[in-house]
Amino acid sequence: MPSHAAPARRTSLRVLHLEDSELDHELEMAHLRRGGTQVDTTRVDSEPAFRTALEEPWDIVLSDFNVPGFSGLAALEIVKAHHRPLPFILISGEIGEDVAVAAMRNGASDYLLKANLARLAPAVEHAIDAHEARLARAMADQQLTQSRQRLSELAQHLQTSVDNERAAIAREIHDDVGGSLTALKFDIAWIARHSKDVEVQQRAQAALEVVSHAIESSKRIMHNLHPAILEQGLVAALQWMASRFEKRTSVACSFRTSHETMQL
Repeated sequence: MPSHAAPARRTSLRVLHLEDSELDHELEMAHLRRGGTQVDTTRVDSEPAFRTALEEPWDIVLSDFNVPGFSGLAALEIVKAHHRPLPFILISGEIGEDVAVAAMRNGASDYLLKANLARLAPAVEHAIDAHEARLARAMADQQLTQSRQRLSELAQHLQTSVDNERAAIAREIHDDVGGSLTALKFDIAWIARHSKDVEVQQRAQAALEVVSHAIESSKRIMHNLHPAILEQGLVAALQWMASRFEKRTSVACSFRTSHETMQL
């Protein structure tokens, strides 16, 4: 049977500890060091010191609930607003269940009672793992969004290239093929007017019809390649398409939009 190994326990931790009691600080760090984990920690007991220390790289923030002139909940808000949020565990000698639940809902990773510090090490491990998982998901979501944006830009670029190529072909049909057919039509018409031979006149008239049909076909192809209505925007183009569909199929078709203009 395949086995699923548990994540390796961290061998070192950098802990920012908001705690006014040196004794409690040492006791809590001792619990973290059990099992051989190396703990690099700084204890602070005021808001200014906490804000300053927060600029250093930490793995987690542990905070007493009540600190003279400061509080764990206020510290939580500072951590949440920081440019590099960290997992945050609230620790207190006494804390009401309603306060603890509110802190968790407000972003705390966990809360512990000082009488139950046996939970501290696993709670820290879990909080850091969960935080890293959230960061990984956020990064994956960001990369997915960026990939979709790049695909959208590529699709837009390809569509623009296709439209430009179609417009170039339409201009070539208009300037070259259309011009040549028109000149040919004039020459055949001249022959038809000046020839006394009835058979030549008949052949000239038939040729005129073929050339006229070719001119109309080239106009239709040119129009389909690059409809002039596109220059008036997407809404006008969709209205034109609906009208054209109705004429071609005799199926009633209407187009309504709440936008006067839409981006292509």
